[in-house]
Amino acid sequence: MNLTKKTSIFIFTSILAVFLTACQEKQEQKEIKKEVKKVKVDVHTLKKQTYPIWVNFSGKTQAYKNVAITSRVTGELEKRFFEAGEFVKKEQLLFKIDDTKYKNIVEQREATLQKDKASLNLAIANVKRYSPLVKKGLAPQEKLDQLIAEQKQLQAVVNADIAALKQAKLDVEYTQIKATIDGVIGKPLVDIGNMINASSTELAKVVQSNPLYTNFNPSTDEVSLIKKYKSEEKPKVEVIQSQNEYNTVKTTGHVDFIDNVTNETTGTVAMRAIINNDENLLLPGTFVEINLFITDKIPVIAVSPNNLGQNQLGAYVLVVNEENKIETRQLKLNYSNKDLVIISEGLQEGDKVIVSDITKLRNGMSVEATQVENPIKL
Repeated sequence: MNLTKKTSIFIFTSILAVFLTACQEKQEQKEIKKEVKKVKVDVHTLKKQTYPIWVNFSGKTQAYKNVAITSRVTGELEKRFFEAGEFVKKEQLLFKIDDTKYKNIVEQREATLQKDKASLNLAIANVKRYSPLVKKGLAPQEKLDQLIAEQKQLQAVVNADIAALKQAKLDVEYTQIKATIDGVIGKPLVDIGNMINASSTELAKVVQSNPLYTNFNPSTDEVSLIKKYKSEEKPKVEVIQSQNEYNTVKTTGHVDFIDNVTNETTGTVAMRAIINNDENLLLPGTFVEINLFITDKIPVIAVSPNNLGQNQLGAYVLVVNEENKIETRQLKLNYSNKDLVIISEGLQEGDKVIVSDITKLRNGMSVEATQVENPIKL
């Protein structure tokens, strides 16, 4: 009997030990499961700070000067003194027009001037000869008045001859057609031997592209933002022309013109920057990207565009609250570009914004947050 009782007690004790062990293992499994549910995320704690704020536009370059080469005189095109595409200097000889006719005119004007000067000298001598006679009463005053009038008429004729001769000499000079600016000259538009009409026949184009203009068209709201917050009277710009990673041209400049009216059709305002083009790598008519600097002096709440999500209500971010759980914050955006998004409503200083992948995160999830540096890198 005692043996049977001892056996029963042993069996009961064994079963109880197994049961307790099983319960302990289940409890440990539950605790492990609870620990597994905590997702690790990276967060950045927001604070108001200043950032260099740039706005981005697309634009098109324009020559600083674009001059059509024409002739001031009519005649046959005789010679050309440049090669298409070369750089020419102001006053460099480009074309020559046959000057035979104009040199003949100069000779005619010189002869006419000499003849009229001789007549003038005679008139002056007559006045000098008659003046003493009139004073002595030996000649009538009317005769002297007539001689003085003739002298003045001949003086006017001589003055006109001098002006005509000067113009004739200018016409001879104008047969040599010169560059009026420094720049790169294009191909000749008229072949040698053709007749050239004064001021109407375009012979070539000279383009000055250093510096270079860049035109772009911000919206009315963007122009208001620029005018309101700009730190510089003439905001600086960076201009980029990129075809691929191996062929990228970058240069700098500043805004030199903002139009005073809005285009009623597009709601945009014409704006222009003047940029450096020392190596002449950018050509007029090239499409470029323009980064315009506004300010770096205004503290703002901002997040990286990579940390934003989109839902039916608009833009949002995920934050970690005091209980280490995820919350969704709908945002009202003030301004955004490829580098940062400035927030006007929805976030405040001290909020811990999740900056790691948010695609699998949901409201109410418990997380283990790791503080990281500001993901906005400027």
